Amino acid sequence: MAFCLMPFCLFALANWFFPLPKEKLQPLPSTVVMDRNGEWLRAFTSSDDMWRLPETSLDAISPRFQTAMLTYEDQWFYHHWGINPVSLVSATVDNLKAGRVVRGGSTITMQLARLMEPKDRTLPNKFIEMFRSLQLELTYTKSEILTFYFNMLPYGGNIVGSGAAARLYFNKPQSALSFGEAALLAAIPNSPERLRLDRFPERARKARKKVLLRMRDAGKISEQQMQEALQEPIPTKRYPLPFKAPHLSRLLTSKQSSFTSQNVGNQWIRTTIDQHYQDTATRILRERLRPLQGQGVSTGAVVVLDTKSREVLAMVGSHDFFYKASAGQVNGTLALRSPGSTLKPFIYALAIDKGLITPQTLLFDVPIDYAGYTPINYDEKFTGYVTAREALARSLNVPAVNLYAEMGNNHLYGFLKQAGISTLSNQEEYGLSLVLGGCGINLLELTNLYAGLANMGEFAPYKLIVDSNTVNEKSKEASVSRLLRPETSWIVTEMLTTLKRPDFPKSFEHTGTMPKVAWKTGTSYGHRDAWSIGYSPELTIGVWIGNFDGTGAPILSGSEAAAPILFALFTALSGEKAHQWFIEPANLKIRLVCALTGLPLSPHCLTSTSDVYIPGVSSVRECHIHKNIQVDIATGERLCSSCRPGRQFRKETITVWPAEVATWLNANGFAVPQLPPHNADCTRLLAGTQPIILSPARGTVYHIRSNVPVEYQKIRLSASVSGDTQEIFWFLNGELIFKGKAVDPTFLTPVAGKHELTCIDGAGRSTSLPLTITQ
Repeated sequence: MAFCLMPFCLFALANWFFPLPKEKLQPLPSTVVMDRNGEWLRAFTSSDDMWRLPETSLDAISPRFQTAMLTYEDQWFYHHWGINPVSLVSATVDNLKAGRVVRGGSTITMQLARLMEPKDRTLPNKFIEMFRSLQLELTYTKSEILTFYFNMLPYGGNIVGSGAAARLYFNKPQSALSFGEAALLAAIPNSPERLRLDRFPERARKARKKVLLRMRDAGKISEQQMQEALQEPIPTKRYPLPFKAPHLSRLLTSKQSSFTSQNVGNQWIRTTIDQHYQDTATRILRERLRPLQGQGVSTGAVVVLDTKSREVLAMVGSHDFFYKASAGQVNGTLALRSPGSTLKPFIYALAIDKGLITPQTLLFDVPIDYAGYTPINYDEKFTGYVTAREALARSLNVPAVNLYAEMGNNHLYGFLKQAGISTLSNQEEYGLSLVLGGCGINLLELTNLYAGLANMGEFAPYKLIVDSNTVNEKSKEASVSRLLRPETSWIVTEMLTTLKRPDFPKSFEHTGTMPKVAWKTGTSYGHRDAWSIGYSPELTIGVWIGNFDGTGAPILSGSEAAAPILFALFTALSGEKAHQWFIEPANLKIRLVCALTGLPLSPHCLTSTSDVYIPGVSSVRECHIHKNIQVDIATGERLCSSCRPGRQFRKETITVWPAEVATWLNANGFAVPQLPPHNADCTRLLAGTQPIILSPARGTVYHIRSNVPVEYQKIRLSASVSGDTQEIFWFLNGELIFKGKAVDPTFLTPVAGKHELTCIDGAGRSTSLPLTITQ
């Protein structure tokens, strides 16, 4: 009895000291990046430069190939324990008769052991293979052993496994092999370099015939099936693998370790990309970019998102990945660029969300100085005043900066960070210019930012990978942040849908098939970047046009370079749902407002218009510019309640502009009504807006340069006063230095020291500021 157990004890002891190296059964695979439908986008060799496309289940491998391989290599595979004594004896006899090795006696399991640990073919190594074979049979099922075997078969060059061979030689998955193809793949591993299809196709043809004959003789195929298989052509070269979405593919493979939830061994990366969208976006970018390339523009980038899911349907990093002159391998969707005016919709959204404005609210567009920062509009002109709707449609800089300043510098910054803009550095680095694009943002995150507006104020990360795992609803909700009210997002969307705008592409003015889109353009300083971002309920699309080296060009404006591409993409990609639009939130209401100020009507407003607003949020402050005054019939002077008793007067309604804008309007030819002078005998101080000192800038220290005559260093004194007066008085340290009209230019000769500067208007209202001048 002890003698009978001895072999088992010896095997157990050997198994203890020489465990099966399981890790060698699954060498690192190639990486395949696929689109959302499983179509290949791009493939990469493994870390050892081999093509390996292993399957995890025998069910994915062609039954025809399994039959061909088992018939040719090991008919008794399912009946032995890894070693077939009969086959070994028969092979030994045949080799002795021939005087050379004419056949082997190795089972498939023994061959797998040799593939796992390649060794010279010697007698001692043959015993090691037998030992490993027993280990394999005791550790794995027959199906698992066969799957490992097929995945590790050599096919010459750097092709390993039947999956890689089927794809590279037949351009199909191995599950779809014909009998001729299956027989060919069964024959090659016997001598993979000698039978390489791309070098020795005729040798491979003869080897295939041997396999097919054996299959016919074994009754696995009919004579007719064999003859048809023999007629199948022999491939003489490898099929080229697809090369699509190269920037995305490279991005994902560089971060491959983070995508393990749905990819066994990180082999298959299933992206959210849709090949149709990717191909269409690439084609349109190239076609539309061609006429721009002769005008100093080299490349561009496009991102297409599914609006609701925020899945990236297309990522075009440049118009040509291989075009070195424009650095085509740079991923333009991730390159940090100045976003120009594309952030403006979000400052309007935040102002609407806080109840500061509605679409018809009047905003001022006049020169202003914020401690030395003086924003100007794109055309270097000012309009005086404009509605919020028109200011956004015309992409005016000054109103946007004024809103930003009113809400505080950190408001937009904090919103952008919460909404997923990861490229912003410390808040201290950004001033008021942030709203005009004074920062670095990439196209992918910017496009996703607009998807938040399209999702009615819900912001969430974009998606590049299709996750096949079940995700609970709580984790889904945790990634979504409501940062704006649905009502706010709908209002901004309607403002961005206006067609009569300067940035509407002329080539689309008469296009009846163009879908409805909310969009915004942007142009960075120096015409270095042209942007256009748009969205519909179905798609959110972002376009960037420029040069990766930062070179500017006159044609690089959002309206001329980027917007036509955006609309071409929407026209080509929008499907049957293009006619659908966002549903207006039920809480939105319409009210009558002053036609001039956009504020709720006061009793003195002369004309009205309708405006959308959010009840309980939008301001209810009545219009304060239209005022009712009393004018002395005898003198024509304006009367107040103190001087009105005992005098005959008539009532008049007049527009009284606040100090922020009145002086500029008066100086620039606007029809600003002049109020009658107040009764000279009345000593009452009238209510109204105090003067606003425009220059010198508050908090600025002025330095007298010794090498420049002092008369050339005079400091301009400038202030804006309320529309009810145009008189102005300047005092320096309590001493009157100027008396005249607010529009009259006046200058102060600098004297070193610390001073107190005071401005008083004709109604007695005053403003002061400290003025420091150094020598």
